[in-house]
Amino acid sequence: MVASIGAVAAPSQGVSYYERDGYYVRDDPDHRAASAWAGKGADALGLSGPVDPDTFTAILEGRVPDGPRLGRRGKDGEIVHRPGRDLTLSAPKSVSLAALVGGDARVAEAHGRAVARTLAWVEERVIETRMKHPDGGRMMRAGGQKAVIATFTHETSRNLDPQLHTHAVIANMVQGPDSNGDGKWRTMANEKLYSSKMLIGALYRGELARELTSLGYGIEKTHADGRFEIAGVSREVIDAFSTRRAEIEAAMDGRGLGTPAENQRAAQRAALMTRAAKRDVDRAELREMWQRQADGLGFDARALTADAVEKSQNAPGKHRGVGRDAASEVAAARQGDLFDPPPRSPAEAAMAWAVEHLSEREAVFAKTDLLAAALAWKPGSVTIGEAEAAVARLEKDGKLHACGLPAWGESLTTDKAVADEKETVTLMERGQGTARPVMRSWIAGPLLHNGRLTVGQKEAVKTILSTKDRVVGVQGYAGTGKTTMLDRARQLAAKSGYRTIGVAPSASAARTLAAEAGIETETLQRFLARNAGIAEGRLTRKGAREMRAAFRKTVLVVDEGSLASTVQARDLLRIAAAIRIPRVVLVGDKKQLDAVDAGKPFAQLQAAGMKTAVMDEILRQKDAELKEAVRASLAGEIGKAFDKLGDRVAEVNPDNLAGAAAARWLKLSPRQRENTGLMAPSHALRTEINGHIRERLARDGVIRGPAFEAERLVSRGYTGAEKTVAGNYSPGDVVAFHRDYKSLGVAKGDERRVGGVDHRKGTVMLEGSDGHSVPWRPRAVGAKRGAVEVYRTESMELRAGDRIRWTRNDTGLGLVNSDTAEVASVRGNRVAFRLGDGRMLELGKNDPQFRHLDHAWASTVHAFQGRTVDNVIAVMEAKHPKLSTQKSFYVEISRARHSAELVTDDAKMLRETLEAATGERVSALEGIVAAEKALTEEKTRGGGKERERGLEAMLERPVGTRDEAQDKVRELQPEPEKAQEPKQKSVEMDFGL
Repeated sequence: MVASIGAVAAPSQGVSYYERDGYYVRDDPDHRAASAWAGKGADALGLSGPVDPDTFTAILEGRVPDGPRLGRRGKDGEIVHRPGRDLTLSAPKSVSLAALVGGDARVAEAHGRAVARTLAWVEERVIETRMKHPDGGRMMRAGGQKAVIATFTHETSRNLDPQLHTHAVIANMVQGPDSNGDGKWRTMANEKLYSSKMLIGALYRGELARELTSLGYGIEKTHADGRFEIAGVSREVIDAFSTRRAEIEAAMDGRGLGTPAENQRAAQRAALMTRAAKRDVDRAELREMWQRQADGLGFDARALTADAVEKSQNAPGKHRGVGRDAASEVAAARQGDLFDPPPRSPAEAAMAWAVEHLSEREAVFAKTDLLAAALAWKPGSVTIGEAEAAVARLEKDGKLHACGLPAWGESLTTDKAVADEKETVTLMERGQGTARPVMRSWIAGPLLHNGRLTVGQKEAVKTILSTKDRVVGVQGYAGTGKTTMLDRARQLAAKSGYRTIGVAPSASAARTLAAEAGIETETLQRFLARNAGIAEGRLTRKGAREMRAAFRKTVLVVDEGSLASTVQARDLLRIAAAIRIPRVVLVGDKKQLDAVDAGKPFAQLQAAGMKTAVMDEILRQKDAELKEAVRASLAGEIGKAFDKLGDRVAEVNPDNLAGAAAARWLKLSPRQRENTGLMAPSHALRTEINGHIRERLARDGVIRGPAFEAERLVSRGYTGAEKTVAGNYSPGDVVAFHRDYKSLGVAKGDERRVGGVDHRKGTVMLEGSDGHSVPWRPRAVGAKRGAVEVYRTESMELRAGDRIRWTRNDTGLGLVNSDTAEVASVRGNRVAFRLGDGRMLELGKNDPQFRHLDHAWASTVHAFQGRTVDNVIAVMEAKHPKLSTQKSFYVEISRARHSAELVTDDAKMLRETLEAATGERVSALEGIVAAEKALTEEKTRGGGKERERGLEAMLERPVGTRDEAQDKVRELQPEPEKAQEPKQKSVEMDFGL
């Protein structure tokens, strides 16, 4: 972990901790030189040079030299004061090796300069306090504070591996700026410090990368977040000198906790469990030990540093390498029209990439996340100042817009997101009052009296059939019978000569809708891909006539509408308008989880006036208390929901969340297990639970017999932008292609393993099955068009009795993504599976489907949405506001018919977390409206003139100025026609339905 933030212990313990680091002891002159004061607050107090222990203790206690004592009085009259925060910045392992084993003092100095520049920025932009607002008594957070920081640079890990890192202890003591005439000492507000953690890490990495390249070192990006290593230091060497990390990974592996990258909280727990006491070792002895280890690995650290020195002398010039490499990417980064003219510098190219990356999954994003992404694009190519200037230019040009969301801090949205949302709403509005009803309401009404439909179901059917709007919605809460309603609507539509077709967000959801509602259904993605030309305005007039004839009497149902992104909804409505589908029905639940990609169009269209039937009579829950808990969760009444769940909210040891959840499931009978959903908030925790269950089932003999070792593929979860960066690929990764590319010799469905990466050329070497390698530039071919998926590999054991889930569709074998199966037997290199429908399937060792499965006792909440079971056991972590939200809570408990049990590490804190974390997304238009409201408030205080002009210009810009496809689609749309009632032949109706 490059940057971490933690609370400082009691002042006395803090001094003790920071005064020792392996061979450093308090009176050692080297130790004295390894500490220093920093920050303008320290300057104001006259603190400079090495940190004096007594002064350090006083500062941590809140004692301002020659000033007040900060803190609050406790019940016993004593002053209570939190000491501060420890911001730790750690150099990559290869950097530590160059400095401490290779003996390059320049590298240690580079680390020091990178830390200093990072802390200067943190003080200027992040450090805040709470104070009264000048216009009244309300409290506000104020920046521009002078900080008091004590830095301690250490060179070893607890295992005495070389590990250069600096503890920057930011005291809970800041002074107001002189500019406002305040100068008062106050305590620090920590919110922005923690929310800026990723940016702080990216900033340090970028500054260090620039320093290293100026010293003659090459750098190679190793992770998508911008982590890097020095070129020429092998992974074998890095791992050998990372025994502390190896200990943590071994502890996690032994408990089935995944890897540190997948499960950071488990990594923190493992670090505490395996932490050894610090030891005093002679410095010379330590150097000799490191050198012997390097010799044994064949690693010549001094040759590495000597080569760097020579390069820096032969090619002088600060930051020469990074800028040149980044400049080669500028031309390739000219996607879209974010910058006009296109990017002219690495900073603008980095920002264009960062916006593309973040806006794929969020309509509104934090400014800190945007800056961090830009700095991670190509470490060292962009400074924080350059990145901030690029953001400012985009705001000035109207391509980025500030959003008025206090809870988010500084947040932004894009011009494209605003345009996409406005167009989606406009397409819905244009169809209002222009369509013919499928069936008159007076005819539909009597037909709906027969049968056992609820009032909400009947009203939904009537809305679908009798409305004069082309686009309508059905807001059906969990368990209200949406599928039953759609089956009835399909039957009645057929009576009027209309066919009903459907689209759903997944193959399993499409199959369910087809089986239970009788609606011919395909995935939404497939429907959009097949009709992409229509959405892009490439439909000829002849084609339009043919398509309109084919869809003239069609009802298109969009199931699980809340899982559609804005772009998907926009394209769907473009297609429907162009080929004049008379009825589009969006069915879903806005209270459930949203799409992975940006936007929340289902909720947004409802808010914009889409005619919507509401189904709120819950049928699923058979237990009265559980039903009340579900209703309370819908209303955001978390306390009431917890009260209704009662003792079904179980608080367990934080270190045993997964084990406790697994134990509860294992106590059930085999029949009960089959009808109990076991849910986790993350893939890491799900994997941990599955590990506990497999271990116990193996002891009980349920999992038995010989083992088959499979290599499964785990998606790296990259955005389209991340897939275009060669540095985000690692040897051993697998790239799956969704299209043919003759230049690479790959066909649709082919998978290629990554053999290596040329960071300078931006190429990835793909290994073919014939042993030949082909260079691939992701930005130029495939990745930019979203035609690839990137995976890492992971070993997986299969034995008879294992329960698995398929993670990819295979139409040839009749396998659907998310379907489960049981391993029936393992015989040599062949594995037999018993499928959910009773069929038997046997796969040979080299069958590619082995790469697309996973253990399946526990599921993530996202994967479980849409399912119904008798009982639920759900895990929720109290301190995880991004995962533990009102939406996830509602989805979890609403899956159950009879019982829902919640397993958490802190029930009281979880309740508080859920009350604050709604899980609601913010749309681009909501962000703009919030900004407009904030501007109005600002104007009443006499400011905001400049912002007002920019905001008004953006809001008045007509939809379609960014996308010619919209105009082409609009040309094919009919003029609004006067709605006419269809001629119904009631005598032909079967009123006995």
